[in-house]
Order: sequence, then structure tokens, then C-alpha cells
Amino acid sequence: MRTSKDEQYIYNAKDADSTGVAISCEDFRYILLTLSSADTANFTIKFQGSMSDDCPDFSAARTVLNRWEYIQVKDMQSGSAIDGDTGVSFAAADDVLRYETVFSGYNWVSATISSYVAGNITLSVKLYNNK
Repeated sequence: MRTSKDEQYIYNAKDADSTGVAISCEDFRYILLTLSSADTANFTIKFQGSMSDDCPDFSAARTVLNRWEYIQVKDMQSGSAIDGDTGVSFAAADDVLRYETVFSGYNWVSATISSYVAGNITLSVKLYNNK
């Protein structure tokens, strides 16, 4: 498997509601996400994806010109699907979790933190191909 040059960060020790950095992933089939938290984290995170050629504004409303969606991911430990509109919630707990996007074909991925109460959130992305 070929990998991206480096692990990339959507969030690095983030501690507030916000939309993360958009990561270009158009040349890669597999998008692996590592979500980790510290300091008794309490928040919800939703993963976002877009097939648009140009990077959408993931923090703005979805429109015909700003095309993105909350995307489903698969928990790499249990194999369970996590609905994009639901996301992942932490409630006064810390963990390191691994996810894979369920569908390929995205050009951009990001994430949005909401309902933030406490803790630090780090979300990294690793991109792979079968080449």
C-alpha cells in the first residue's frame, strides 16, 4: 500500500466548537482517521466529506455551490457503522479511536466539533492507495 507523505491533522488539541482543517484526499482511496481525546473530553464530532473539485467551506451551510455532507464512517475496532448525521460523542471520557470512511471518491474531508464542554480533541488523517 502507498501512503500519504505525512499524517495530517484536522484538529490538534482543539478545545472548542469549531470546524477543522480541510484535507485534500482526491488521489487516495482509503481515508483512515484517528480520534483521540484528553482532559476528560465531552463533545460531539461529525465527519464531513465532499466530492467537489474546489474545497468547500465546511463551516458554512450546504448549498448547490458549497457541496459537502456529513459522512458515515466505520469503527475499525467493532466494524460498526456510525451515521454521519449522528457522529461520535464523548461524555467525560478519554480514548483513542480509529475510523475508516465507508465510501471512496471524496476529494476533501474535514470534521466539526459541537456540544463542546471539556477536553482536548485531536483528529488525524492517513491516506492510502492499493498502488
